[in-house]
Amino acid sequence: MTKAEKQVQDITASRKELLQVFDGLSDPVVVIDRKFIVRRVNRPTLTALDKTSFSSVIGKPCYEALHNLKERCRDCTAENTFFSEEKTERTGFLGAKKNPSETIYRITCYPLFDEGNELTGIVEYYRDSTNLARLTKELYESERARVMGSFASGLSHQIRQPLTILRSSSQYILDKFQKFHRGDDFKETMETAIQNADLINEVLTDFSSFTKPNEYKMIKISLPVLLEKGLRLVRTKVNEMKIDVVKEWSSNLPEIMVDEKIFLQAYLNLLINSIESISSGGKIWIKCYARKDLKPPKAFVMIKDNGKGIPKELISKIAQPFFTTKEGGMGLGLPIAESIIHFHGGQIHFESEEGCGTKVIIELPLEVG
Repeated sequence: MTKAEKQVQDITASRKELLQVFDGLSDPVVVIDRKFIVRRVNRPTLTALDKTSFSSVIGKPCYEALHNLKERCRDCTAENTFFSEEKTERTGFLGAKKNPSETIYRITCYPLFDEGNELTGIVEYYRDSTNLARLTKELYESERARVMGSFASGLSHQIRQPLTILRSSSQYILDKFQKFHRGDDFKETMETAIQNADLINEVLTDFSSFTKPNEYKMIKISLPVLLEKGLRLVRTKVNEMKIDVVKEWSSNLPEIMVDEKIFLQAYLNLLINSIESISSGGKIWIKCYARKDLKPPKAFVMIKDNGKGIPKELISKIAQPFFTTKEGGMGLGLPIAESIIHFHGGQIHFESEEGCGTKVIIELPLEVG
């Protein structure tokens, strides 16, 4: 074997070894050239993209192959690395994000230089940071709830004191001067003042229930029984609007542990939201079922309507306090519902398409005997 042949053999062996290391990495790794074309990926990348062949990714623009886009990503990490010639990082996804449980990655881009120190491409390394991202969000939500709770307590106290005086004074004037028969206008005006004082008090109570949950009285109860009870409370409105309610209850559904009164409040908030989003003659689907194969096992409630839906860019905001798209709305119904579900150890997910309707899915811990 000549010296040249030995060098070729060594280079081939080194290349093979590097490719084995590349494919052996447990995290997705992608090599991209200066034209944003994918030149190499490892097997974990194919797995994350739910693809089986390298040819379905290699040779294609990175934004198309990795993110299902028709143009370059708005916050393109590769572009930032090409510009700065330094390592850059961001949080993102692989493929099109389909649901809230999608894997979240910490994407790190490393510049690749040739022998002449010219930048020829980059290596993108995708590190699964889903748990870290969720923990960060939970810590943020916890701190937000603590701050909002303190704020709500002080705000409610400051407003309720003068409000109580205002209401009692209005009631006194109404009682005192009613005997002089000043006419219906006077009586109606004073009654309106009292009703609005009561309305403000209800808003304060709602706000407090969002930021500072009550002590729950947990009982075992059948989920279908609970859902039927909620439907009876909105039956008049449903009948008035000629809304078709389609119910689907799974048989042999185990009982769940909830505070009946508080859970009904959350359920009614969601039902009313659906009712208000659809026109006369619309449709609402309500389904409950169990998944005992999950660990831990869970009960699910789905509320779906064929209403006007919610724009995609607003989905992430609908459960924020005081955010509303309804004229005259307070923006507390959905945050209160979400808070109640969370305090029952559950989760709530919103899916919507503008012009097609909205679907809400509630997950609750299931008591399995």
